[in-house]
Amino acid sequence: MTAHDSSDSIDLATVESVIAKAIQTGDTSQLNLLGHGEVSIVLGWPTDGPTWAVKRVPPFRSDQMARQYVSVCGDFFTALSSAGVAAWPTTLRTLARADGRSVVYHCQPVADPLTIGATVLRAAAPADQHPLIDAIVHAAGAVVTSTIGLDSQASNWVWDGTTASQIDFTSPFMLNEARDDLLFDTGTFLQEYPAALRPYLRRQLLTIIHRFTTPEGALGDMVAMLIKEHLDQWIEPTIRSAKRQLDVTLSRERSQEMLNEDLNIFPMILRLKKSERWWRTHTGRTYEALLPTKTTYEQ
Repeated sequence: MTAHDSSDSIDLATVESVIAKAIQTGDTSQLNLLGHGEVSIVLGWPTDGPTWAVKRVPPFRSDQMARQYVSVCGDFFTALSSAGVAAWPTTLRTLARADGRSVVYHCQPVADPLTIGATVLRAAAPADQHPLIDAIVHAAGAVVTSTIGLDSQASNWVWDGTTASQIDFTSPFMLNEARDDLLFDTGTFLQEYPAALRPYLRRQLLTIIHRFTTPEGALGDMVAMLIKEHLDQWIEPTIRSAKRQLDVTLSRERSQEMLNEDLNIFPMILRLKKSERWWRTHTGRTYEALLPTKTTYEQ
């Protein structure tokens, strides 16, 4: 990218101001929403004719916590690179706010929607295998360890015809050696929920993250997401690719169980966020997150 294309051209203070207004008013008409996952919403910036995809992480209580998070993301990028797995160009920038909190933004060039993995597979003719699937399966085998997880769902990859690039890093699955917590402050992400339920939710989310720290779990989740995306024609090719490349045995039945678990927890989690938002806004406090209308698990 040229200097003109640098993410430094993004005025984070303006972005934060626009987001804060949308959170306060509930009016997102001034935002260009490109998409969302279960953790973050993707904004197009500038709003008119966006060239950047901007993902906001919940505000950290201190600059030190924000720096720790950015460092963990850097370690995750290094793990991908060391395994020969491409990452979509991503710059992490931090905005220090007047209230002492620090907000981290992931800034990425806007990807062509037609190159997003799930869209690529939806447009492709059914076949016994697909190079994108083979690339993701290879990546899972190369990256995951007991303390590093990889989200292998096709929607988190960009495919340019030759290279698969991971695109979502807002919650890097980097665990401590005991595997009982992430390497950054998880409390920052849990602040969006009712305080009494945060210990329970922390355990539940950690259990889900453990899924991604084995090839069987990461690729089993990939199959679960193919079911969710109604991409049934690519389930058997994925199962065969996992067996051929990694000698990993997957089953549609186990992946359906994973999907059922997600269907139980993620819509419930969003309802909890919305209830916490209602409580705070009706008791004179601030809720920091911009929430989607529904999860990706709800049609």
